[in-house]
Amino acid sequence: MLVNCKTCGKEIGKGVKECVHCGADQRNFFMKHKIITGILAIVIIAGIGSAMGGGNKTAQTTAPAPATTQTTTASAPATQAETPKSSAIKAGMYKVGSDLSAGEYVLISNGSSYFQVSKDSTGALDSIVCNDTFTNRSYVTINAGQYFEFKNCSAYPTAQAPTVDTSSGVLNAGMYIVGKDFSAGEYKVEVDGANGYFEVDKDSLHSINSISANDMFTGSKYVTVKTGQYIKLNNAKLYLK
Repeated sequence: MLVNCKTCGKEIGKGVKECVHCGADQRNFFMKHKIITGILAIVIIAGIGSAMGGGNKTAQTTAPAPATTQTTTASAPATQAETPKSSAIKAGMYKVGSDLSAGEYVLISNGSSYFQVSKDSTGALDSIVCNDTFTNRSYVTINAGQYFEFKNCSAYPTAQAPTVDTSSGVLNAGMYIVGKDFSAGEYKVEVDGANGYFEVDKDSLHSINSISANDMFTGSKYVTVKTGQYIKLNNAKLYLK
């Protein structure tokens, strides 16, 4: 088989060391420099061995820690906080001193509500100590041995009751404590319908002796209240501003 000379380009026999025409050496670099080729081969082999050794060392140093180490550093499970119980007392009939403690309670209405305090459980009219229908909220003081019944509302001990929202600047129909729910002073009251009623009380017993002032009125009028008194509004509203 014939091939072309790398120098002069003329045809020569394949595998000859020199061109018969120009005398140019036909061997490649590695065949002409066998000593250098041997040295390069040794360096390459040594480099491969070093790389393999280094890879094993890296694998050992990055190996994961034993499972026992992870166990000792694991955090303990969080303790769930106890959910506080609601202080609301649902509608029903209760014996004071047995089912409920004596004292003052706030009734929060779910619309039009009713309460009744009785001296016994006979259900007779003459057993009723006081009663009332109301909207929004009312205050009632009950004594040991009495029976306390309320419908379509929830009861709270006064100290645990929801606060009155006065952001609108108006108190709607209901019963409020002066000095707690709003400040003492002179206020304008206005009917919320055909006829209105307001009542100023010295306590929340709902007896005739509790009333300090009251009036059925139309249109509007002014009323002055003092700290510690109660005001009851029926079909009426009080302007705080």
